[in-house]
Amino acid sequence: MKKGWKQTWKNLLFQHFEIEEMTALAKYLPKNCTFDSFEGKYYLGLVSMSMTNVKHKATGNIRWFEHYDELNVRTYILHGNRPGILFLSLDVDSLISILGARILYGLPYRVSNYESRANEVTSWRKGKIQFQTEYQVTSEPKVYDEKSFAFWSTQRYFFANNYLGISFKGEISHKPWELSTASVKNKNLSVLDQYAILRQHPDIFFCQEIQVETNPLSRI
Repeated sequence: MKKGWKQTWKNLLFQHFEIEEMTALAKYLPKNCTFDSFEGKYYLGLVSMSMTNVKHKATGNIRWFEHYDELNVRTYILHGNRPGILFLSLDVDSLISILGARILYGLPYRVSNYESRANEVTSWRKGKIQFQTEYQVTSEPKVYDEKSFAFWSTQRYFFANNYLGISFKGEISHKPWELSTASVKNKNLSVLDQYAILRQHPDIFFCQEIQVETNPLSRI
């Protein structure tokens, strides 16, 4: 039986923030992984997006989830010199998907409310706004050079996590990111309040749509 999921990610907005130090995050680091840096600096990624047409590979074209929205905070890791992602939080407006993801993957999903209008995104948690931004796409999409910050922060094909005392990773496959640049006006970033943020990276990126597949988990 085929395992894993297929889905379409839409309207992804990538913002990044330099973090002062990684000591406070060391407790989340999976086994045999290290934190990854770009030009000696460590970053948190803040990504807002929508997921559509979520299907399990074993059930063909049956849609398990038609649509839900997500706001994730993540940082960047290496496992065997392969670049990956460590999720610190994933706020989603679908309770069923949260329960499934927590049980199956142990990922730090949380229930939230989410509103996406033309060039504006707002996320609430427990009745309080935790993220609100207005954005404009400012360039045509392209695949960035391997030495660029855009490539470093997005071209990552696994996520890793600790769950019930076990470290695991999940492989992700998709075509190389085609990214546009964007400008933002952040009205609320309280989702980042618990982190020691130094400054925002000037490069902000947007992707209109990408097809993604995830594969079964493996221990690391």
